[in-house]
Amino acid sequence: MKECMKRIMALILTVSILAVTEICTFGEPVDNLKFSDVKATSWYYSYVTKLMELKITAGIGNNMFGPNLSVTRAEFVTFLCNVKGYEQMQGNPFADSQKSWASGYITAALANGIIDLPADQKFNPNYAITRQEAAEMVCRALNIAPDETTESIYTDVSADAGYSAAAYSNYLMRGSIENNKFYFKPDDRLTRAETAAIIVNAYDCNIDKLDYLNKKISEEKAKKDEAETKARRHQEWLAGMDKGVSKELLSCTDLLGDYSLEEQHFRLMDDLENGKWPGWSSVTGISDDELADEMVKVGRKVVELWINADYRKINIIKTDWANVMIGGFDVDSRIKKIKDNIWVREGYFYTGKSLLAYDSTDQPTLRGTIRYRWINPSENTGENKVGVWYEEEIKLGFYPQDSGVKANGFWYRLTDTRIVK
Repeated sequence: MKECMKRIMALILTVSILAVTEICTFGEPVDNLKFSDVKATSWYYSYVTKLMELKITAGIGNNMFGPNLSVTRAEFVTFLCNVKGYEQMQGNPFADSQKSWASGYITAALANGIIDLPADQKFNPNYAITRQEAAEMVCRALNIAPDETTESIYTDVSADAGYSAAAYSNYLMRGSIENNKFYFKPDDRLTRAETAAIIVNAYDCNIDKLDYLNKKISEEKAKKDEAETKARRHQEWLAGMDKGVSKELLSCTDLLGDYSLEEQHFRLMDDLENGKWPGWSSVTGISDDELADEMVKVGRKVVELWINADYRKINIIKTDWANVMIGGFDVDSRIKKIKDNIWVREGYFYTGKSLLAYDSTDQPTLRGTIRYRWINPSENTGENKVGVWYEEEIKLGFYPQDSGVKANGFWYRLTDTRIVK
């Protein structure tokens, strides 16, 4: 504990030195630990927040962190010295760094084995640091030897793979997967977002390496389990809808809030499974595990009556609609339109249980793709042509009634009508 407090105090002291140096990428501390260019949904949000809490960095000024900006070698060395609690030292031997704002930290990094003094005695403090250089520095700062025995898992790393392998196995730096191949991108410039993650990892590892590794292993397993669950649920989602559902519907985000259609579906189903709809069951008399199927059944009936409208069967349509629509729905005006325009058409409603989803107001809705064609010429139908198939995406909502689940409206058109070719 004393050693931990010593390191933290050293971090606080060193940041006060940074405030009067020439470095402009650190900026002034932000009290609320928020940056306008760092969203809570960003993968690096927690890392940036912790860097702020540790006072290792305070952004680039103007309430910005600059996550996509490059990091210089001088900046990265300074970050590592802060992690280790190394104070600035005199006697910089690098010919190009003696007047640098980070001269004292570069000297400290050399003295503590984070970097070496090359033959040309140059450190190149203002050069953007590469991912390979960062991997070596962070491993050396934590006394982690390069792994020369393990074959590189990275497609783009063959020579000098020791430090990237060591950084990987110690959960300090990870690459990216592209087309089922693992890349480290050793020559890419390190971004401030990536640096935030690396420095926080280094800080936690430096405090208690065993505890750090155990947490990372646990987190990795949890992510793997989450990914497997997500993949399984995605396949279940796709299997739970008619094959005629269009790609336009699945990609349509209108009236979904901040979620995708798939996410809104599982939010609704999870709530239903966890009994968060007690009012519906008590009103309708339908059990929770049957509500979803009932909404799909009602939704199909409502829409199919409309897209299969026949003026010669208006009494049947009116009676059937009355059974699935809540009171107040203007059935008569719909029937009149069918009758006056002498409608005869046929169609299909492609939907399914997977297309039950919350809308942006957390109301249960059913989405689907309708496809229909006119069987006879009708009045006032514009450019509609007999025998031509039309398609569009729609949604409709529901409401609990003592007579069962009913649709509380006709439908909302999500996309424009198009001719099916």
